[in-house]
Amino acid sequence: MHMEEPCFDFLRTKETLGYHVYPTCRNTSGVLGFSVTVETQATKFNTELVETKIEEFLVSFGEKMTALSDEAFKTQVTALIKLKECEDTHLGEEVDRNWAEVVTQQYVFDRLNREIDALKLMTKAELVSWFMEHRGQTSKKLSVHVVGFGVEENDPPSEEHPSEEGAGGDDGGVIKCSASSSYGEVSKLTFLPISPKLASATVITDIRTFTATLQLYPYHKILK
Repeated sequence: MHMEEPCFDFLRTKETLGYHVYPTCRNTSGVLGFSVTVETQATKFNTELVETKIEEFLVSFGEKMTALSDEAFKTQVTALIKLKECEDTHLGEEVDRNWAEVVTQQYVFDRLNREIDALKLMTKAELVSWFMEHRGQTSKKLSVHVVGFGVEENDPPSEEHPSEEGAGGDDGGVIKCSASSSYGEVSKLTFLPISPKLASATVITDIRTFTATLQLYPYHKILK
C-alpha cells in the first residue's frame, strides 16, 4: 500500500515506461514477498532498461522509507487498518476468505483481526528494517522478461511452420515454437540471449532443469 503511489509516480509519471505499473504483495504457500510489474511498449523501451529503472525505483523507495516521518507512518497504518476493518460487500468474500484457511489447513478464521492487532503494534523502525533486509545481499530476486514478437515490434517475419526446437537467430531474433495438442496449436517459450547489461544475472534457459536443481522449500503456515 505504501509503495503504490511512489511506484506509479517514479515509473509511470517520471520515466513514462507504461500505463500498467504496479507493486504486488505475494504470499506463496506462506512465503512472503513482493513484486513490481511494468508493462511497456517493445517499440519504445527494452526490458533491460525497464529492469534498471525498477532497481532505481527500489533504491529511491528505500531512501523515502528511511526519511519517512512518524506522522506519515501512522497515517499509512491507520488507512490500512480501516481498509481491513471494512465489512464484506457480499457473502462470497467471507466464504472465499474462510475457505482459503481450510484449503491451506491453517484455520485462522480471525486472521484479519490478528493482522489489525499486529499493525497497531508495528513501528516505523521495524518497517524500514524489514525492507532493507529484503533488499540486501541475502535477498533473492526473480526477474521475468516477457518480450513481444511480431510486426509491431519491428521483428522480421518468422517461419510459417517452425520446428519444435525453435531458437533465437544470430541477431537475437525469435523463432516461434509450437506443438500439436488436443487443444490445437500450443505456443512454447523461446528464450532470448542474455543482454550484456545483465551479465551478472543467473540466466534460466530451461525452467524444468533449473527448478530440478533447487531444494524443496518446506510448506510454511502463518498461524500467528
